[in-house]
Amino acid sequence: MTEATIGDTVRRTTRAVAAAALLGALLTACTAAGEGDAGPAPSSSAATPGAPAEPTVAPLREAREGWKVFTDPSRLVSFELPQDWVVQPLDPAPGTYAADSLHYAVRTPEGTTAAEFHSGIITPEAPCPDAERTPYAVIGSEPLALTDQPAASTAIEPRFVVRLITGFRFFGAYGVTDEVGGADGLACSLANTVQGSEALGRFSFGDLEVLAPKAPANTGPQTVSFGTIGEAEAYYAEPGFATIREMILSVRVAEPPAA
Repeated sequence: MTEATIGDTVRRTTRAVAAAALLGALLTACTAAGEGDAGPAPSSSAATPGAPAEPTVAPLREAREGWKVFTDPSRLVSFELPQDWVVQPLDPAPGTYAADSLHYAVRTPEGTTAAEFHSGIITPEAPCPDAERTPYAVIGSEPLALTDQPAASTAIEPRFVVRLITGFRFFGAYGVTDEVGGADGLACSLANTVQGSEALGRFSFGDLEVLAPKAPANTGPQTVSFGTIGEAEAYYAEPGFATIREMILSVRVAEPPAA
């Protein structure tokens, strides 16, 4: 074999090896891209017939000027809050809530807790003997649009409420509810909770999950109470509370999956 022939053979072999290496690199790159890119989510029409419906999530949204939007990582709940307020996760006591439930406190720049959000509430309703029922009053009640559906307009649908219950003083609380207080304007306690989707369970968004009168020995600096109903009306009419009211009214939650 001549020197020229040997050179041609080497050049052909080199080109073949380079082509094979390039093809291998391209195949490797395509495989890696396929593993890292989930691609567009499948539409509901492509779901397997008979498969359970996928849970929905709270829609992404934009806040009004001077406010911001908080959305939990699973997108089960979102709400607006003033730009300088903060949302902090809470670690609740065990046995009161379902596993993987959501717990957040909304705090002002001064560190005051304006409201708390809790989901997965499993606390059973306490019995209410007739002898323990006491008068309650509704200071405010507004329809609450928790999803993209129109806001409720009846007393048994979700609403934002401010209520008082009578003890040795008038005890006050605010939040969301889908339960009327009690027959004849009497109750042992008032629940500030709403039944949500299967993923959320029963949830609350306000200052108390349950409003009940307290004995003097059980009150403290965090207890909200008033000497008269007029004092309560003036307190909840203050501009600071108007901001809390707007925040709670802005809450949106994931809808139950379609049947």
